[in-house]
Amino acid sequence: MMSLRKMLWVATALGVLAGVAWADPMRTVFTKENKFPGALKPELSLAAGGSSYEVDEADADIERYFVTPSARFGLTDRLTLLAAVPYAGYSDEVLDESGLGDVEIGTEFLFYEDIFEYAWIIPHATAILSTGDEDKGLGAGEGQGRFGLSVGTTMHDVLHWAVDVSYTLNGAAPEVDEFALDGDDDRDDLLTGALSLVWDLDERSSVLGEVQFRDDAVDEEDDYAFRGHLGMAYRINETFSIMGYLGGASGLEEDYYGMGRLVAQF
Repeated sequence: MMSLRKMLWVATALGVLAGVAWADPMRTVFTKENKFPGALKPELSLAAGGSSYEVDEADADIERYFVTPSARFGLTDRLTLLAAVPYAGYSDEVLDESGLGDVEIGTEFLFYEDIFEYAWIIPHATAILSTGDEDKGLGAGEGQGRFGLSVGTTMHDVLHWAVDVSYTLNGAAPEVDEFALDGDDDRDDLLTGALSLVWDLDERSSVLGEVQFRDDAVDEEDDYAFRGHLGMAYRINETFSIMGYLGGASGLEEDYYGMGRLVAQF
């Protein structure tokens, strides 16, 4: 007869194997979840989306879109490297441009996770390279560096929440120049705070809501800008997941935005 100790070891091993087989990708946009590819395992994704903004004073519309292949690679179970190479598009009353956007390279570290994988602390850092043409509306025009910390937990097995505070060097939106549509070239540093709530409907499906507050409102009369969206994630099988998000913003050159992602884990 199998001893109690052996039964516990078997149960633990089965739990670990099940966790590896169904290691979900991160579903949130503004915060980080404790969902990592695993040691020496890749995760590939393809995201596409866009935004629109109506400039009342100039009677003009600004539209942006992107298609971004990206990858995460687990150096260990707790440490990942990530890279994203966007193809961006920009159009207004004068310009209609597309091309390479600003490339991102970063890392995420699962600094703390409790034994039940409920609570987590994840510091993260991203270098944003100035590869997009600022004059064509495809990039920021200067290098940026983002440093952040996400803290989250799981309640009642199905409700996940996370908060994130991030600081981005040269990350603020350019201030609006009342005499020029594209504003000035100076970018201040950016401070953001975000909250994400994810509710698991079942083992494959989840819905989420996220809000982000920023200190780079384009209108000098506003102290803060806001972005928020609702989304849904669905695990198709052990390899593929899909996600979609729709939302709006206030205080930024963005009224509405949307995005979809297809993620593959191996």
